[in-house]
Amino acid sequence: MFRKLLLLTVCYLCFTSANAQLIINEVLYDPSNTGLEGDANGDGFYDQVQDEFIEFVNTSSADLDVSRYRIYDHDTITGLKTLRHTMGYDLILPPGGALVVFGGGTAIGSFGGAHVEVDLGTLGLSLGNSGEKIFLADSSGNWVDSINSNALSNNPNESYTRNPDITGAFVQHGSVTPGKLFSPGTYVNGSPFNTQTGISGNIRDKSSLIFPNPGNGEFQISAEIEGKTIRISNLFGQEILNIEHAGNNISMGNAPEGLYFIYVVESKKSQVFVLKH
Repeated sequence: MFRKLLLLTVCYLCFTSANAQLIINEVLYDPSNTGLEGDANGDGFYDQVQDEFIEFVNTSSADLDVSRYRIYDHDTITGLKTLRHTMGYDLILPPGGALVVFGGGTAIGSFGGAHVEVDLGTLGLSLGNSGEKIFLADSSGNWVDSINSNALSNNPNESYTRNPDITGAFVQHGSVTPGKLFSPGTYVNGSPFNTQTGISGNIRDKSSLIFPNPGNGEFQISAEIEGKTIRISNLFGQEILNIEHAGNNISMGNAPEGLYFIYVVESKKSQVFVLKH
């Protein structure tokens, strides 16, 4: 009986690893602190925590629901596994689509059209330069992919990326593109993984909570959202509004017409809506 259970367990682990659809493709756990060389999130400031990032890619040939996927770090000495980030709601990545999670700050840039999330906690992703493994789990807690930072050099001052992207082994970014220290949301050469932005996958399907939508820059929010923190950014990740304890009526001021992401933040978690202004 024991041998049968062991065989089933081994087969399950092999199947899960071999069929992983969302993979870790690039990791920056030691941003350079020389000037703005380490400013990976593009906000114009260097921060050891906020500029850390992990890039994921949907390797399947179909849309992939990665809602509530979770990032953990695992201390190889103590064995402690800590939850660092939980993905947003209703997040659907298109085939070949990329997802980038930054440790904090404000993500400014197009990032190849990838979906971008910023961790809202004060500790960010807390990626260690050595002695830890980074784990990705799905919404049910099943292991999806991992990377062992201890197996790589400890202080690279740049990201580690697969070479070639998606299928290759992890190497220092500059060994592939000299002088370029990272490429969040794109192939190592800067081209996008998928030109489809996947905006539809980021929409929280409760359009009645924000109305009118489309609107003219003045909108109302329902009681379910009222009192929470509201953050609004454009498609380039530039934050244009940040309101704590939001009231019922919101004004976007002189923001130009276009699509905007509305983040409703509560207890370090967020729902994401798309507003057409």
